[in-house]
Amino acid sequence: MHKLVMRFLTATEGKYFTLSVDDLKADENGEPAVTEAEVNALMDLVIAKNIFASANGNLTGKKDAKIVTTDTSAVDVA
Repeated sequence: MHKLVMRFLTATEGKYFTLSVDDLKADENGEPAVTEAEVNALMDLVIAKNIFASANGNLTGKKDAKIVTTDTSAVDVA
C-alpha cells in the first residue's frame, strides 16, 4: 500500500498541518504513479482553496511531502 503524506506550514511558526492520502494510483509494477508535479499542484490547490481548518491557523505554504510504502504480513496465532 502506498500513501502520500503532505506537510504544510501554518500561520503559527514551527507548527505544521499533515494531510495523508491513502491508496495512490499505481503503475503496472505496483509502484506509485504520482509525479512531483502532481503533488506540488495538489498542495498548491489545498493552500489556495483554504478548505481545511487547522488549530494553528491557515495553511501558508508547503513544508514537505513523501510517499510511504507499507507491507503487511499475516502472523499465525494459535
